[in-house]
Amino acid sequence: APVRPLSAVWAWPHSSSTPGAWACRTTAAMIFNFYIFDRKGTCMYYQEWNRPFNSFADMENSADEDQKLIFGMLFSLKELVSNMSPSKGTEGLHLVKTSRFTLHHLETASGIRFVLNTDSNTVGSLRSNLQHIYGHIFVEYVAKNPLYDPLSNDPIDSPLFERHLQTYLEGLSCFR
Repeated sequence: APVRPLSAVWAWPHSSSTPGAWACRTTAAMIFNFYIFDRKGTCMYYQEWNRPFNSFADMENSADEDQKLIFGMLFSLKELVSNMSPSKGTEGLHLVKTSRFTLHHLETASGIRFVLNTDSNTVGSLRSNLQHIYGHIFVEYVAKNPLYDPLSNDPIDSPLFERHLQTYLEGLSCFR
């Protein structure tokens, strides 16, 4: 198969587009997987639904390798975007789109990163959906949990968080 170029889309403040306003308005779109990374790059949460291909499937630590690659790519692209930005303090990377998938990204002020991978048929950005997941699901069922320690490297272990996240994502028109 021919190699297709990678295209990245980012936005600076005062952008005229409204992320998420027209996302998921196609019936052919599909959610592949979802990650939450802490500021150090540790994957705190991972869920997979319809992943069509995993090049690490035969490796012993396939999940770890996949997570390291995703975080490393995000870290590198964030640096690129901040270096190219005309002003400091910009919002940074929102999504990366290829011919086969779209990676939707949200980084919070505390450095927690939310990543949702969909197929390339997803129209627009799911940034507002990631903001909803952060503000209404993660904060409510993880951050406010007295057992949650933001300094630990422990994965998220909250059945309430998982249930509300699953319900929310399954309710999106791009979940199939």
